[in-house]
Amino acid sequence: MKILSTLLATIALALAGAALAQGKSDPHRTEDRDKHQRIAAAHEAAARCLQAPGADRAACHQALQADCKGLAVGTHCGLRSKAEDHKDLARHVAEHQRMAQIHAAAAQCLSSDRSYKECQTELSKACGGIGVGKYCGMRHAH
Repeated sequence: MKILSTLLATIALALAGAALAQGKSDPHRTEDRDKHQRIAAAHEAAARCLQAPGADRAACHQALQADCKGLAVGTHCGLRSKAEDHKDLARHVAEHQRMAQIHAAAAQCLSSDRSYKECQTELSKACGGIGVGKYCGMRHAH
């Protein structure tokens, strides 16, 4: 009987340790999900702004910078692009739309029961050089 009690206690501790370890692997899951959602919304808004008739590109980018303040690196909300890349409006809009999709997918992944690490790996693969750094332009500091 004592052996059974010890065995059960050991199993309970192991399960508790595994649950704690899982929790430690993604302590900022909700915060990161919210950041990805906000970045996605900012890129969607930038794409819509740039496509509007008579769009003022400077105003669109100022709004993007304001929407992404503190969330993403660089002046284009984490988008890895150069000023000359912005001359082709259709390409530039497509980049904002792609960044919106990538960050929306990351937020959705973090809302699921998939592991934090799996979501980060998926984000890195999807980003494929369009965004700055391994978090696809998102500032990642807690």
